[in-house]
Amino acid sequence: MLFNSFQLIFVFFPVCLAVATRLRGSALLVWVNLSSVVFYALTGHAWFVIPMLFTTILDFKLSHLLARQNSDGARRAVLIGSLCANFGLLFYFKYAGFFVDTVVDTLGLLGATGGSGEHDSLEFLRVILPAGISFYTFQTVAYMVDVYRGHTKPERSFWRFAGFVSFFPHLVAGPLTRHHELVPGLARIEQDGVRPRWREGVPLFVIGLSKKVLIADRIAHFIDPLLLQPADLTMTTAWLSLLGFSLQIYFDFSAYSDMAIGLSRLLGVELPQNFNNPYQALSPQDFWKRWHITLSRWLRDYLYIPLGGNRKGPARRYINLALTMLLGGLWHGASWTFAIWGLYHGGLLVLHRLLQEQWEAWPSWAQRVLTFSLVTFGWLFFRCSNLDEAGTWMGALVGHNGFHTPFEKLPKLAALVVLGLVLVNFFPVASSWPKWRTMPWVGQVVLAALFVASILMIHESSRFIYFQF
Repeated sequence: MLFNSFQLIFVFFPVCLAVATRLRGSALLVWVNLSSVVFYALTGHAWFVIPMLFTTILDFKLSHLLARQNSDGARRAVLIGSLCANFGLLFYFKYAGFFVDTVVDTLGLLGATGGSGEHDSLEFLRVILPAGISFYTFQTVAYMVDVYRGHTKPERSFWRFAGFVSFFPHLVAGPLTRHHELVPGLARIEQDGVRPRWREGVPLFVIGLSKKVLIADRIAHFIDPLLLQPADLTMTTAWLSLLGFSLQIYFDFSAYSDMAIGLSRLLGVELPQNFNNPYQALSPQDFWKRWHITLSRWLRDYLYIPLGGNRKGPARRYINLALTMLLGGLWHGASWTFAIWGLYHGGLLVLHRLLQEQWEAWPSWAQRVLTFSLVTFGWLFFRCSNLDEAGTWMGALVGHNGFHTPFEKLPKLAALVVLGLVLVNFFPVASSWPKWRTMPWVGQVVLAALFVASILMIHESSRFIYFQF
């Protein structure tokens, strides 16, 4: 089930909310968790629920076991056990197939491969990736590390902890939440009941829905056919496709985050902000403070700082930045293109630090244009499934296939790109818009029109890009 679906908008969520507003105490949390499990089961395959439940039960028990240990060695052993279980599960589902492909390709280069069935014994490692496994794995890992560090106490209520892991508004594609950000909200509705924040939740959900259906999916409608055959791209279509994807992923992912926060507010719970006009960033560092904020914060607190951060000299700082972004790239997907995308952004962060004085001497508009251009080029690696596609697309960008294009939908794509550029550069993030009742009547009419238009176009909508992570 998708946020941008009739099933969620007109059946699942109204039923979920109607029942939730009539419950209190643990019965309410049980209902929220049950709703989340149903949502997750309907999002992909029903068995997706099994690894999520395993992670939930394991870390709930281990966090209490960790807190009871008196020696540092025993505490460390419990934490390591949790990390091995969580990352082991993530590796199997997300990276085992990549590992097999890498082994087979390496053996092929060494001339050690035989018949087509020689590596069939490794095929059991190729499995379907459960939606959102990267998100809830990172959440429970952060929770266990925080308990180990003494930053939080083990959650006493299993249903609150299960809600922390499975709360359906953020389950599949974030925002990544920490224990202290989500559990107090669940405890509050457990005690006081659900009081829907209609004025804040509905506009945010509608804005997110219109971003997804009316902008992101319309751009995808034009660029996806072009990118099926990168060898046919001309310079014009190559650049428009690159700009188009840069805008598509922005509106697609920010739409999910807006809708997640909107739905959560209707259930009386607040989720953290995940976007803050990232394409208005003045530097690569500023971009990562604005784009996927909760992931950037996780990488900083649980990877970059433990690696040494900037405490061990400039050279070590640059290595830590590159390694953090490499692993951040691989978090997004198990392929060399994601690894290169991560290293590319690591390189941008290092370059900015090395040239920070010269960089900041430029006018702010130039810093913004340069940052947007560098980030947009990096999306090429994010979008391509392999290095051959990436190389072909880069060749088209410099005119390898010529300039002229017969693409009859070019004017419509160009118009969408221009509209997207205007919106990301001059409009504030949706979370800062006025509430429904404080919004001028013209704004209310526009919002209603966007909702109707989105509903009429919803049959042409697609899965969110970040569902694959």
